[in-house]
Amino acid sequence: MYQYLTIYLCWVLWCFVTFFMSKQGKRTTYSIVLLLFLIFLPYEIIIIDLPMNVSFLFLLIYSAFTTIQSKLTFKKYFLILFFSYLYAIYFIWRITSPILNDFAFITIAVISGFLLLQISSKNIHQQITILIAGVSFGQFMYSIICRSYYLQYTINESHFFSILFAILLLIAIQHSWEYIISKIENIVRIVEYKKRWNS
Repeated sequence: MYQYLTIYLCWVLWCFVTFFMSKQGKRTTYSIVLLLFLIFLPYEIIIIDLPMNVSFLFLLIYSAFTTIQSKLTFKKYFLILFFSYLYAIYFIWRITSPILNDFAFITIAVISGFLLLQISSKNIHQQITILIAGVSFGQFMYSIICRSYYLQYTINESHFFSILFAILLLIAIQHSWEYIISKIENIVRIVEYKKRWNS
């Protein structure tokens, strides 16, 4: 069920990026990354007796490359590590005290992650970089911890994908709303200017 949710969220996000995001080079990159993610999603590979989704590995490599290329400030790199640590701790807490059902667990993670991103940066591209890198590294850390304690069965990458794409979708909706509002404000200014010019 959660894999279908991931596919749905990814397609909706791709539509937002392709049709509503401002025309920049980043828009093409994000569109290609989302399409590649969907292509790799059904496949898994075994790395040191641990099955890993190819889409997860793709996101991990992409986030490492983007983090290095972005040349963020030290504070932003610290935020990525902080996000990774929080993500791993949140999932480990789920193992030790399973008091939440899946829906509540994912909802709390999505709301908390979105609010933390709003505090961490106002730049949408930095928010996306921090989110993808932090959550991907956190999932990798969580996988290593689970393998160390022979808890491989608790690794659930579908929850990782659902949380990641739900937060990205919220960011896309917020950005699209701001973009539409700015366009409306520009139209209103032009109309007011024409009225003053004609009067």
